[in-house]
Amino acid sequence: MDYSSTFVSSNYASTPMRAQQAEIILARFMPPSPSQSDIPIHLSTYTPGEDFGRLAKLAKEFGLARIRNQKKQIRKGIPKLAITNGQQQQQQSSHDRQPALRYIFSGYSIWLELEQQEIDNNGVGDLEFAVKEAADEFHLGGAIPAPHVTALYGITTIATDEEAINIFRNDVVKAITNRAEKERKERTGNAGKLWPDLAATGIIVGAEYDGVNGGEMDMAWTEISFATSPEHESLISELYDIFYRRDTTRLAAANASLTDEKKEEYPPRTQPWVPHLSICYDNPEGFGTILTRQSFQDFLKNKCPTLAAAAESSDSTVKLTRAVSGVSLWNTAGTMADWKCLDRFEFDCVTP
Repeated sequence: MDYSSTFVSSNYASTPMRAQQAEIILARFMPPSPSQSDIPIHLSTYTPGEDFGRLAKLAKEFGLARIRNQKKQIRKGIPKLAITNGQQQQQQSSHDRQPALRYIFSGYSIWLELEQQEIDNNGVGDLEFAVKEAADEFHLGGAIPAPHVTALYGITTIATDEEAINIFRNDVVKAITNRAEKERKERTGNAGKLWPDLAATGIIVGAEYDGVNGGEMDMAWTEISFATSPEHESLISELYDIFYRRDTTRLAAANASLTDEKKEEYPPRTQPWVPHLSICYDNPEGFGTILTRQSFQDFLKNKCPTLAAAAESSDSTVKLTRAVSGVSLWNTAGTMADWKCLDRFEFDCVTP
């Protein structure tokens, strides 16, 4: 990764000359970075702006329809550095908690909940342990409320929690159970499953900056990545249509003139689903200093043995597989601390 671009603060970069001086000074003390080509693809680390705004694509796909005009990148809250005897030192103690995630999320979201293993006496499984332990391990300002794989994020076509719950209990649950019943009758490979299993393919540590290369979010994250499939894509498209395409029918009942407008604002899905289990979030300046590929690998190996296979640099495409145990509806407006679960559909209570 480009350490000089990551650590140059807004104070240094206020003039072209000072920015150049900062790069020269920091380059003198930063360790050389490995070639990205030497890193297996399933162990990827995304530098800011790489991949043309990976999270921005997801945000646009799942609800944030507009991509704002790109703006000059200004990083706020970069850890201050003190150069002493050729050593890089952060003025903030490594044992202090990082600030809470600043990013303000939006709308409603549909989450997939995965089966948990090694459940302890308190009912805490390995995935719930992982997200809580990661917040402590990396001294983050908060833990993800519940382990999940996002199906849809930032749904903004719903006005109230009550409306969201009604759509979830009727349309979403019906779409999932109808598909399972159809596959049961056709006796396909996933017959009887309410949602196809998810196969992990590797890990990613990355960051996204608001306004940079179309970025919509200010955050760093670690994840276990999963593969998609035609069955998964079909289900995601069905859920997307429930909230974004069928919404035209509800709008038409109130004002028929809005129907065509909404159809254009929310076109059919075109990008593939990118399923992933996020283990922790941080502000973007934590990328490369707190959250690194190596630190995440070590965390999984030492603290989360049931997930460690996801980080192995083997030739195997599938690292591990998890079944989906349920789907839940969340209000994800506001900060991560504001998120709340509105409803949950547990698969083990249904026999398709």
